Amino acid sequence: MQTAELGTGVQDGGKGFHPLYLWGIFYVLMTYGYPVLWFFTLPKADETVTSDAAYKELARAQNGALGENLPFVFLGIPIVLLLINIILAIALKKTGRRHFLNTARIIKYSLIPFFIMGGLLILAFFLFMFTPVVIMVFVSPMIMGALAVMGYISMVGSAPLVIAYLSKAAKDKKNGTLWTIVMTIMQFIFGLDVLGTILCVIKEKKHSR
Repeated sequence: MQTAELGTGVQDGGKGFHPLYLWGIFYVLMTYGYPVLWFFTLPKADETVTSDAAYKELARAQNGALGENLPFVFLGIPIVLLLINIILAIALKKTGRRHFLNTARIIKYSLIPFFIMGGLLILAFFLFMFTPVVIMVFVSPMIMGALAVMGYISMVGSAPLVIAYLSKAAKDKKNGTLWTIVMTIMQFIFGLDVLGTILCVIKEKKHSR
């Protein structure tokens, strides 16, 4: 999860290690970790569970008072990570723009396998809905929805770092208004967020020459 530095300027964050990179690595580890916690708290149903009421009863037996809601507690983790990134983007005013971009690169590039696996899992659970196992009719939509929500929040979670970079680059007169707006919008669209980050890296390298 190492990333090559961009440029050599000190003010714009072009040289040396920055503690923000450690946060980027921690963000990646947490993003890979919380779906595992979520999955292992899902009620372990079998073919004897043939109704929604039976599923809820099983969930209460396995997870206590929170029942089937316990797995969704872990959905709060990506929201917390998102909020922390917003705070960092606002609070670290003296941090160079390239430090923000490098941190975003660590997160964006490292999470590519995460989103590929998430997409494949959503497809798999969609197909499970058509199997003879009755319980999958109740479980699959819940899992598909949770995976989609977790994936999107995890993707948007790193957007504040890219937006902080874009804002600083605009103030430094490195980017135009249209470029800044388009790159910002791309941060909220699956796939295009990574492409937008790559384009920012390419353009930033041109500035450092």
